[in-house]
Amino acid sequence: MWRFATACLFAVVLTITVACTKKSAPDQVIVEIPSGFSGNFVLDMGVRNAAALPKEGNSYVLEVPPNGKAETSTLLKNAHLVFRNSTDGQVWGLSQRVFTTGDGISVGGKIEFFVGTQKDFDAEQQKKNKSGGFFKGEALLPTA
Repeated sequence: MWRFATACLFAVVLTITVACTKKSAPDQVIVEIPSGFSGNFVLDMGVRNAAALPKEGNSYVLEVPPNGKAETSTLLKNAHLVFRNSTDGQVWGLSQRVFTTGDGISVGGKIEFFVGTQKDFDAEQQKKNKSGGFFKGEALLPTA
């Protein structure tokens, strides 16, 4: 009886350990870039009273507004971005950050990137570097 109880306890502990260490799959985000859009884009996430990102199947959909700024109550901790309609330029300098409290509770985040030519991106980087820095990156090709 003692061996059976020990084996059951071991199985329960092993199951809990595996369940707690399993990493979740990244959230897929389809980023719709409107024709003619060029410049910086910033998404503030986890904003109280902001609308949640809409879903298309299992993916979130993010439409880039003309001013390049958006906010959502949705907080994506591990996002995989797929860019659509970026025919007027490439996507550069993708940056994703999640902000946490001292005890590790997620309280917000940002997703940032630039759409345009490498020359435009480099010029924007020069401006930002003079004013306190921004992100550096390579071109991301559209995957959808």
